[in-house]
Amino acid sequence: MRSYHPKRNGFAMIMAIFFMIVIATLLTYMLSSTSETAQRTTNTYVNEQAQLLAKSAVEYALLRVSAHNRKGADNTLGTADDSCINTLNFNYPDNTNPIFDIQVDIAYYGFGAHNATPGNCVTMANNIQTPESNGTMRIDVYVSDNAGLGLSEPIRYHRRTLQKL
Repeated sequence: MRSYHPKRNGFAMIMAIFFMIVIATLLTYMLSSTSETAQRTTNTYVNEQAQLLAKSAVEYALLRVSAHNRKGADNTLGTADDSCINTLNFNYPDNTNPIFDIQVDIAYYGFGAHNATPGNCVTMANNIQTPESNGTMRIDVYVSDNAGLGLSEPIRYHRRTLQKL
């Protein structure tokens, strides 16, 4: 009696290899997409944080300027012992391991009825005719990320606002 040996041509093996290649390609695409989405989410989060820090820096600048005595000893503006806050620089969250560097530049437009600014103030215009416009500040805030964060795109956010003293 003759034993039966079916003919095997290897078609099932070729299909299995093809199926494994398709699955490996799909998994590679999914991992790449997941990594890209995670990086994009991180960049969006850091960018939103920079925008919120810029808003906070404007409020902090207003607080510092409003608490600063811009009048001299004789209670008039423009005397020798006047001073202004022109720039503020700080890091967030701290100086030891900062995530963001924040720079605030302040320029002044007129100083009330005296129409004079103290000697060290950055003045944009000092000959303003309308009393309501005197005492205006232009505040520029620059928020930039620390280079050590390793973001795919560097964050640099600029916010400009006009505020009344």
